[in-house]
Amino acid sequence: MKQQRLKFNIPVSYTYGNWIRHSGVESGCNRIALWLVQGGMLWLNSSSVAGKTHFLHALKREHPYVGLVVVEGAQEPSIRLVERWVRQLEPSACWMVDLPAGPVSKACGLALFHLIERAREMNRSLLISWRCGDDALAPAELGSRMRMMEQAKMLPPSSDQEMKRIIYSVAEELQWNVKESVVTLMLSRLPRTIADQVDALKQLESAALEDRRRITRMWAKEKLELDRSREPAA
Repeated sequence: MKQQRLKFNIPVSYTYGNWIRHSGVESGCNRIALWLVQGGMLWLNSSSVAGKTHFLHALKREHPYVGLVVVEGAQEPSIRLVERWVRQLEPSACWMVDLPAGPVSKACGLALFHLIERAREMNRSLLISWRCGDDALAPAELGSRMRMMEQAKMLPPSSDQEMKRIIYSVAEELQWNVKESVVTLMLSRLPRTIADQVDALKQLESAALEDRRRITRMWAKEKLELDRSREPAA
C-alpha cells in the first residue's frame, strides 16, 4: 500500500487516545488522579522528556474544572505575568502550570512564586509541571516554595516495547505507517530516549517528503548517518 504524504504541518493533538501510559509514568498518573480529588500543591517533574505536556492537555480536555497555563518564554514583568495567569485560571478549581525545561527568567520565577501564594490564598489546588533540577530553582523565594511541594515524577519507558508504542503513536500523528524494521533500527542505533527517538522520526518524515519516497531501513540508516560497521550482528 502506498503511503500518503501530507505537505503541511499537522496540528498537534493532545488526547488520551494518542498518549501512551507506560510503566514509567504510572506512579505520576496515579498521584495526579489523587490530586484531582484531594487537591493540594504538587510538582510534576521528570529527568528527561516523558510526555508531561501531552498528559496535562489531555487532562484539561477531560476535566472542565481544571485550568491550564502554558508558559513559553514570557518576557513581561512578573506582576503582569501573574495577573494574566490568575485571570486565565481563576474560573477553575484546579490550576495547572506547564513550564519549559530548565531555569526560567527572574520575572517568570517571581511570577510563579506569587502564583503559588495566590493559589494558597484562594484555596485552589495547584500542579506545576517543570523539568528542573534543585540547583536551577531560582529566585530563592520560588525555590523555597517548590521544595515544600510534594513531588511526583514521570520516568522514561522501561522497555523497547513501550518505546515502540510511543514511536508508532507519533508516526500516526504524522499520518504515515513506519515499518517495524525502521523502528528497530532507531532503537538499536540511537539513544533510547523519547526526545531522541521522536526527533529522529520527524527528521525521517521531513526527509521523506523532500525526497518523495517511502521510508525503508537502508534509506533511514543513510538519512540518520548511521555507520553500518557499528550495527550489532544479527
